[in-house]
Amino acid sequence: MQLGFYFDQTRCCGCFTCIVACKDWNNLSAGPASWRRVTTLEKGTFPDLFVALLSTSCHHCAEPSCMNACPVEVIFKRKKDGVVVVDRKKCLGKDNCALCLEACPYDAPVWSRK
Repeated sequence: MQLGFYFDQTRCCGCFTCIVACKDWNNLSAGPASWRRVTTLEKGTFPDLFVALLSTSCHHCAEPSCMNACPVEVIFKRKKDGVVVVDRKKCLGKDNCALCLEACPYDAPVWSRK
């Protein structure tokens, strides 16, 4: 089985409720660290402008490149639901490694200050 995060992107208004809901669902503390991001995409020049908001997170890839790039093998994919998980206690952290971020085509890995 492979779980995912579904929502209607066309209804995104940049309210960041998806970030709050994710933190609530996963019992994460309030603060800047988040597993979801809302990015503003701007294209064109005046008067032909285009602005869209994009909510993204880990894509829980079928074959995660971040997992293969991790030198301490702390990233794994759960067989029961396909979720990519990081053992945060053993992770070397962004300042000491970040090879998973370099390998991820979606720039999904994030770190908290805990």
